[in-house]
Amino acid sequence: MNPKILILFFIIYLTPLSGVKGQVAKIQKGLILKSGTAARLGDVQVLNKRSHVALRSNTVGTFGIVALPGDTLQFSSANYLTGELVVTDFADKLIYLQPVIELAEVVIRENSLVKDLRETQMGYRKKSVFYTGTPHYYYLFLKPMTFIYENFKSEVKQARRFNRFAKQELTVYEITKRFNDSLIKKVVPVKANEIDDFRVDYAPTLQRLNTMSDYDLINYIRDSYEDYKKKSADKRTPHQL
Repeated sequence: MNPKILILFFIIYLTPLSGVKGQVAKIQKGLILKSGTAARLGDVQVLNKRSHVALRSNTVGTFGIVALPGDTLQFSSANYLTGELVVTDFADKLIYLQPVIELAEVVIRENSLVKDLRETQMGYRKKSVFYTGTPHYYYLFLKPMTFIYENFKSEVKQARRFNRFAKQELTVYEITKRFNDSLIKKVVPVKANEIDDFRVDYAPTLQRLNTMSDYDLINYIRDSYEDYKKKSADKRTPHQL
């Protein structure tokens, strides 16, 4: 007799039957696919949570595991969300696993925007002209020359403009760490000629972004893209008078 058949009978023999009187163990077969595609997933762990029997799908994504009606099979693989199947009629099943979406962060190196901005700010501070953005009007009465220096000296005015620019750039940088092209493309099927307009029109404020979990941000991108597509379609549709 084929050794594989002997092993199969041995596993069935060892499978506990207490509490499942009258039920017959059979082979639950199926095919594991990447969600939304026809890509087959090999080397996925298939676990019978009742009997603790485990195996892996083959290179073409198929599996066959001993089970009883009502058993729960668990499917797990790196970079995919865990899936489950409750065994019922033993018909061949298609199992779809959802890829894990990893939120990409922008990696900033030593010669980054943030470092450059900080160094420029330090340069103004060393000259004692760094402007914080709030005019010291009390100097107008107590120290008139200091007020004039802080508000009209060319280097101070440059520092003031730079400070406003730095705040804007740092805000954009903080938003881009989470809301960026890499994540948008993973979440929605945005086209190359759409992504710039979509990112600019639907970028959340930093204050709102800081209140969002990763899950909230993913849903926000999906909802925003639906709104973007609807508005784009409305623009293309001629309005009848």
